[in-house]
Amino acid sequence: MKILLVPLALILFTVSAFPQVSITPMKVIYVRQGDDLPDFKRRFEVTYPIVSGLKSERAKRQFEDTISYWTAFDTTLEENLGDYYWLDTLDYEVPFNRSGIVVIRLFINGSGAYVDGDLKTLVLDTNTGRRVTVREAFMNLPALVEKLVVMQEAAVAEEIESRKEMDPDDAETIAEYMKDKTITVTSLDEFSVSDEGVTFHFDYGFPHVIQALQPNGDYLFTWEEIGPYLRKGGPLSRLRL
Repeated sequence: MKILLVPLALILFTVSAFPQVSITPMKVIYVRQGDDLPDFKRRFEVTYPIVSGLKSERAKRQFEDTISYWTAFDTTLEENLGDYYWLDTLDYEVPFNRSGIVVIRLFINGSGAYVDGDLKTLVLDTNTGRRVTVREAFMNLPALVEKLVVMQEAAVAEEIESRKEMDPDDAETIAEYMKDKTITVTSLDEFSVSDEGVTFHFDYGFPHVIQALQPNGDYLFTWEEIGPYLRKGGPLSRLRL
């Protein structure tokens, strides 16, 4: 009986070491107060992620600051309440929340001359409330980038080849815009985790008029593949326990 108490205590300690964060939506509809607004632009909608369950008030404040729409998209609530009326919605999703690691995707959508939007993917450590950086999570980054470049070249070549059959001009456009889009250590910024592994995300920044031609910039490493690059003792290493 005494032998069984030891692993039970260890399990309880492990669970308590990684707070299980709860994130629930709170929808707010704002009314703009500008003088010269189209009627259909009088309102915009923000779905706020409301966070609970972190182990300290300091971690909670840090978490909330990190996932703030206004910080992520470099805007303010105040400027969107006046005559500037591009913004339509702000929303989020949480595709992963386990072992003290949360992945949250922040979405911004608006319309002016055309409908447009943006997406930010953040990985957070619930112990600190901070965003997990690439250098905190991974090691041997130059070798990791080499793997990513091989994946990128293969994916882009396949995309160009498939476009050639439909429209050779589109294939040439993709090749032209991808000339200076090689992945480097400094371009490793956004990534996410899932039960399948780690995905690195790259937005190649094609102009809006040809955005439909932009190759998919998501590259997945299974947990087995990313294992040699995970920093020992880093925040993502706990996901492989």
